[in-house]
Amino acid sequence: MVDIDEKDEAILKELRRNGRATLTELGRKIGLSPASVKNRIEKLEDLGAIRGYSAIVDPIFLNEFVQAMIEVELLTDDETVDEKLCSISGLDNVVGVYRKTGEFQILIRANFRDVSQLREFLRNLSTKYLGKNMKRSKVSVIIDVFKEGGVVTHRKRRSKRRRHTKFR
Repeated sequence: MVDIDEKDEAILKELRRNGRATLTELGRKIGLSPASVKNRIEKLEDLGAIRGYSAIVDPIFLNEFVQAMIEVELLTDDETVDEKLCSISGLDNVVGVYRKTGEFQILIRANFRDVSQLREFLRNLSTKYLGKNMKRSKVSVIIDVFKEGGVVTHRKRRSKRRRHTKFR
């Protein structure tokens, strides 16, 4: 186990929930001074517990209307696959690349402008990136996101009908 204490764990949980929390806010919630929080965050970054910082952006604002999970079954999973997965990870529309257990060894989460861009991506997976090592793929289109990056993103939809107040 990595050498972190309860305070470090509390900082990590708060940052996962709200990456924009200030040192003062974190300190108040955890019971530490902002300077102590800053030192602990730097330690957590050095340990690799904090891998980076990013915003959870609604893909619609980037004209990406199709979100997909793409599972890939490989013929062989060798050292060359890592290099190819790193190349795929570098694509702007790819938001996650994972090696996993099961029938399909690779899981890619990506956003696309439309279905034709998704189709082109799949074609490039089998020709440009994974080549003949790609046995087959399975695509699932995401229809709704409830939680992402540790943040609840789905809110109850409000009724479109507004309640009118009568003034007398």
